[in-house]
Amino acid sequence: MKNLILWLGIGIVVLTVFLLIVWRLRKKKVRNEREPRVAAPSPPPAGHNDLQFSPRPQSLPSGDNVHLQLEILRQTLDLTTAILLWAGPGDKNLQILSVASQRDDIVREPFPRGSGIIGGLRQGCPEIAVCPVPQHLAIPYYAANRQTGSLLALPIPMAAGPESDDPNGLPAAAILCLDRESESPWTRQEREVVELTCHKLSHDLRFTHKMEETNRNMEAIHQICMGMLELNQVMGLQAVFEATIKTIKQLTAADFIAISLLEGEEHRIVLASGPKAGHFNDLSFPADDGLVGQAIKLRRWMPAHGNYQEDYPVFSNSMRIAGLESLLILPLLKDEQEAIGALTVAGRKPDMFPQELREILEVIACQVATKIELGRAHEKICQLATTDGLTGLANHRTFQHAFDNMLHRALRQSIPLTMVLCDLDYFKKINDSFGHPFGDAVLQEVAGVLAGTIRKVDLAARYGGEEFALLLEDSSISGARKQVERVRRAISDLEFHHGGSIIKISMSFGLSSFPEDAKNKDDLIKKADQALYHAKARGRNRSVCWCDTQQAE
Repeated sequence: MKNLILWLGIGIVVLTVFLLIVWRLRKKKVRNEREPRVAAPSPPPAGHNDLQFSPRPQSLPSGDNVHLQLEILRQTLDLTTAILLWAGPGDKNLQILSVASQRDDIVREPFPRGSGIIGGLRQGCPEIAVCPVPQHLAIPYYAANRQTGSLLALPIPMAAGPESDDPNGLPAAAILCLDRESESPWTRQEREVVELTCHKLSHDLRFTHKMEETNRNMEAIHQICMGMLELNQVMGLQAVFEATIKTIKQLTAADFIAISLLEGEEHRIVLASGPKAGHFNDLSFPADDGLVGQAIKLRRWMPAHGNYQEDYPVFSNSMRIAGLESLLILPLLKDEQEAIGALTVAGRKPDMFPQELREILEVIACQVATKIELGRAHEKICQLATTDGLTGLANHRTFQHAFDNMLHRALRQSIPLTMVLCDLDYFKKINDSFGHPFGDAVLQEVAGVLAGTIRKVDLAARYGGEEFALLLEDSSISGARKQVERVRRAISDLEFHHGGSIIKISMSFGLSSFPEDAKNKDDLIKKADQALYHAKARGRNRSVCWCDTQQAE
């Protein structure tokens, strides 16, 4: 009902304005018929009454629509200028949204809110009406200070308009200014027309703000969906970390990004991106140290105001990050309750993380936490599928798959590959004498020696029972023999305690090498097994190469 009355009033005003324009045109025609004819003046330059100003805030209504309303108002009230000024939330300057004017010295650049005669508009002063306008009072939207008869400036209601993120910041402001040559006061009828125009402009501003707010929300949803799509396409932990960094870079202009995970009594940086990121990767700190530790502990974003000061300990009291102005640390919440880590985003410019962007990043952080948990589960499943449950070494299936890949690489690159079969000596006697739990402990200790004494490019696997296998990449038979001897001596040096007794163990090794001994996987395994048999037959606790068995024969 209220809207109906409003639109009815606007319709009456438009009709009144139309009748006034017709009346003025008829009056002007009669006056021209009475006066002698003179040469017609040259037309005004194009765009004289339709000035375009840029940049125009996106959250404002169409310039054409506003200009039309201002032009109707200018002609109806016989004004020199009708102008709409705008300042966004937090902006210290006013800029011209649209103008209808007979003057050609309109200022195009923004000017401070408190400038000139309209600077008196503030709380407690709802309008400025001056007639005549004193010469010393400048009108800030004019470049030249000419004589002006009367001026009316009043704010347009912005109750539903955008607000500043800063509660202490400046609110959005829209000001309608009217001036004319006549020094006569503004009549009641004129004020009613101006008031209705202000209501119409206020409605347009509110409507346009809602549309822009909807567009921003849609853009935010789009950004969140794209970020989640990027995360959902990966599985492993490292892939999740890298996809998170990529997503944050797409959403922000951050200069530094880091992902920290809580591990027992420490939080560790699992991946960092930005200047000197290599100094941060894999560093660990006490669980409650720094702002990261506090964000994890309190399960809330830090710091409260979103800006960074160099005396803030981000990761620890002993480590500062220089050159940053903005900082946002978001906890990675599991089931929105337990924090498993934190996401740190920082930049060199101030105020980089307003509320809207922070809310988007909070949604992404929740998704990241979920993906990290899924990544951990995925890697656990992969580990169970590829490793031996007792020893932690690669299982037989993984060994066979790795052997195929490594042999293919050796063929392609023309490099050697040595296969080693290892078997614990008298292991059945150990199990029978001391029990299977003790035997399992021996297998675990031996597996640790095997894994700890080979290179990263090599592979140690449990072949079956008390038998193990080694794949030594880019290693000839002579180099492999030396490496195996180091492993053999390390195992011989092991001591196990049981019931007050010290138990010593030993291991035998059989080696075969590509391409010297065999060209395919089956032959290499067969010949390594034959070499192992010879090592057992010669007294155990030794390493034998297949080529040595051929020389002995």
